[in-house]
Amino acid sequence: MKKVLAGLVLLLTGCATYTLVEPQRVQICNLYSIEPGIQWSEIHRGDVRLWTINSVNLESIRFLSGIQEGVAIIDIIKEEHETSFRPDMSETELVDAIVDGFSLSGAQQVEAKNLIPTPFGKLHGFRFELEFLNDKGLKKRGIVVGTVHDEALYLIIYTGAAMHYFPNYLGEFEAMVNSIEVN
Repeated sequence: MKKVLAGLVLLLTGCATYTLVEPQRVQICNLYSIEPGIQWSEIHRGDVRLWTINSVNLESIRFLSGIQEGVAIIDIIKEEHETSFRPDMSETELVDAIVDGFSLSGAQQVEAKNLIPTPFGKLHGFRFELEFLNDKGLKKRGIVVGTVHDEALYLIIYTGAAMHYFPNYLGEFEAMVNSIEVN
């Protein structure tokens, strides 16, 4: 019985705590805020804010804010290599680095397409689409929206299972991106 209780305590303390994000303006970082139209659950993983409705494996929005020079772009990668951010990177180089980060994180057959300039609030930004298989072979789609401001990188990455979850919350994601207000 003691082993079961000890295992349960370890399991519970190892679980991350989710908090509820209400449909009202939310300050994401010092640079900007957004306004979600529905409730999300939020968890922090290091410097990354991660929002989901059903499960991070089914759909999620990752907010990566203020990535400095030399820091890995995708949060799972801990060592320096070609995915590390440089303020002078072109948008194409940023796309390549993000694709590399996804690949090195376990995603397979990662493809990026439709890179276009897009507003990030009142700032110049960029946007592109992703398609990939996760480490279990589930087909996923994604959209990355970002900007470089004051030599730091800000990204919003929406991903979801291609068959249902990605299209189901795509409108909500688009509305959030359109609601960006830069401080």
